[in-house]
Amino acid sequence: MSETAMSETERDINDLFDDITLAEDRLVEASYNEGFAAGCQQGNEEGYRLGYAQGLQLGEELGEIFGRVVALQQQPKHTDRVKRCLEHLRTAIVAFPKENDPEADIIGAVETIRNLNKKLLVLTGNKASGRRESIAKETKDYSF
Repeated sequence: MSETAMSETERDINDLFDDITLAEDRLVEASYNEGFAAGCQQGNEEGYRLGYAQGLQLGEELGEIFGRVVALQQQPKHTDRVKRCLEHLRTAIVAFPKENDPEADIIGAVETIRNLNKKLLVLTGNKASGRRESIAKETKDYSF
């Protein structure tokens, strides 16, 4: 019986020594986990704000282009090329994904819309308004 008590005492002493020697490792791991969780939360908030700001800017740009397309489509005096470009541009904007689908090619769709808009501006002889440049100067850069 004394052997059992002695082995339990040894085990307890070994556990104490393990606790003493591994205390720093446990504190480091706990601190890391706490810092990682706080960083993830802060990163999520910053990512949300950045995504919201960029989405707002993109929505404004697409809305401006769509408004111009609708206004130009109501005018009867356009060449066939301009009419085709207007229709392609309107279709591209309407088909633009409204939800954040991971499989949707959002960047490709934006590039297509911007290229079609440039083509339309060339075909109609309009230059890009200075309003877009002033908006770009006013917006804050949230990138790191």
